[in-house]
Amino acid sequence: MHAELTGMLVEALATSRATSMDTPALYLALTRAHPKFKTERPEKDLLKDIGTVLEAGRARCGMFERVQSSGEVACEDGGDEGSGHGRWFYVPERDEDQERASLISSLAPRQKRSETKKYKQYYWRPLDRISRWDPEDAL
Repeated sequence: MHAELTGMLVEALATSRATSMDTPALYLALTRAHPKFKTERPEKDLLKDIGTVLEAGRARCGMFERVQSSGEVACEDGGDEGSGHGRWFYVPERDEDQERASLISSLAPRQKRSETKKYKQYYWRPLDRISRWDPEDAL
């Protein structure tokens, strides 16, 4: 089952317009391409299996990589791993199955943007509460 799911995840990540995808987006891509998953297994179980396969691929050979984000600190401290904090991308150069990697590279010849494989903080922490007037301006 995991080998089949690995192939489907590679297909979803490699053929997607997005450079990286989170676990819920991968679930949607898999269930659209293979509707049998919606009827065979509950969403929660499939999300857990997707996360397990991605982590195993990263640990085994590095074929899946995760975009590190500041939200993962809370996730690693006891939060839910399948909460969608991490975004994943496929690295064909590190795939164990070089035949699959070359096929995927030939199907999607354009290189995906490497900048979107990095985490960027798009918001700033709010400032501390300040008083309206400086003390020297008081009457």
